[in-house]
Amino acid sequence: MAKRAELTQAQASVPPVGGVVTEGRRLWALAWPIVLGQVGLVAMGLVDVLVCGWQGEQTLAAVGAGRIWAFGVLLFGFGALRGIEPIFAQAWGAGERDRMAESLAQTAAFVAVLSVPVVALHLVCGPALTLLGQPAEVIPEAASYSVSRAVGVPFALAYTGLAAWLQGQGRVRAPMVVVGVGNVVNLGLDLLLVGGAELPGGVSVPAYGAVGCGWASTLVEVLGVLLLASLCGPEVRSAVKVPLKRMFDRQALARMARLGLPVGAQTGLEVWAFNAAGLLVGTLGAASLAAHVVAMQIISLTFMLPFGVGGAASARVGNLVGAGHRWGATATAAVFIGAGWMVLSAAALLVSGKYVLGAFTDEVAVLAVATTLLPVAALFQVADGVQAVAFGVLRGAGDTRVPAFANVVAYWLVGVPCGWYWGLVRGGGAEGVWQGLALGLVVVSVLMVLRIRMVAARPVARV
Repeated sequence: MAKRAELTQAQASVPPVGGVVTEGRRLWALAWPIVLGQVGLVAMGLVDVLVCGWQGEQTLAAVGAGRIWAFGVLLFGFGALRGIEPIFAQAWGAGERDRMAESLAQTAAFVAVLSVPVVALHLVCGPALTLLGQPAEVIPEAASYSVSRAVGVPFALAYTGLAAWLQGQGRVRAPMVVVGVGNVVNLGLDLLLVGGAELPGGVSVPAYGAVGCGWASTLVEVLGVLLLASLCGPEVRSAVKVPLKRMFDRQALARMARLGLPVGAQTGLEVWAFNAAGLLVGTLGAASLAAHVVAMQIISLTFMLPFGVGGAASARVGNLVGAGHRWGATATAAVFIGAGWMVLSAAALLVSGKYVLGAFTDEVAVLAVATTLLPVAALFQVADGVQAVAFGVLRGAGDTRVPAFANVVAYWLVGVPCGWYWGLVRGGGAEGVWQGLALGLVVVSVLMVLRIRMVAARPVARV
């Protein structure tokens, strides 16, 4: 009887599913701060590429190779922490407010465990890039970049875990504010450390190149988690008071691992499919690799809206599941928003892409390759938007294992092999590699829509 009363109260606190238009409005109310926050994160990467790009092809290629490894490794941790968001969202939807401090403390324990392998992998960037056949002249600087980024790993993961905890409760504005501050700091640090500067008082800062870019990002990550924690002061203080036995509760951490690790694998497999494409392109030379980096940064910016809508869908679906409501209309609204935005983005890339490229570099060889990549990217934007929001919907429902397997099929059995064959074997170059990625995205988007239909037809149940 008590559980039934708690569920009835939770259902009253979570608005039930309306029509597709109503759900679209609710999703957007949740999504726009997430979108702006993600745009801010991508903007930091854009600034890194812009500042390094004007230092020359060598520095840009080194940062590109270093980011392919370091960021690809880090994203496994990001994905694992995004994967545990249903724990918070469903508990919040079920009205279990008294358990939120304990769940935050357990998230901190999960972050500590995740940080160890992620840091270790950052430190082997040099040998890994050598094994993967990247240009020898960029590997030493790329490896140093990755080492500097290793220091920031625990802070980056702690920020992501705290943001996921807030997002599960529908509190999405604080991370947006923190990212805005981080962008200002990142720009200043990049200008100071990458190209060097003469400061007042005769103080001279040498040009550290790619390594300076890495340290700038690490310092921003330290600042970010401290600032976000300060904005959540009472909750953080309550979490600190949780006993270590409860913080490192085996059952709770096993639950997080069960939900989070498949999403970490899914995120890693997806990103490493793009990174594998970058590594394939890297075998064609520094100019092709630099072009790949620039084009990826541009399309990453357009991807942020469906990524944010996917995050909002995860929170909304998780709340609905916790309250015992069905969520089919929410999924439909999310997919329509993601696909619609990407149609507009594809059209914009086709019309004005070559003008955007000129802001990143004036290297003729780099521009020649990058110009061939944007039309291909424009074509797979719609599929990319659909799969992003679909993964968010399924994550909110607690369905994480099948999507991870779908990634293996779509990217690693279809996309990457086709990209290798079309790009390197058939001589299509970077454009052929990207065509393989486009095919992989189409396959995964179709699989995810089919999976949503299957899961939505089941009885509502918490993870």
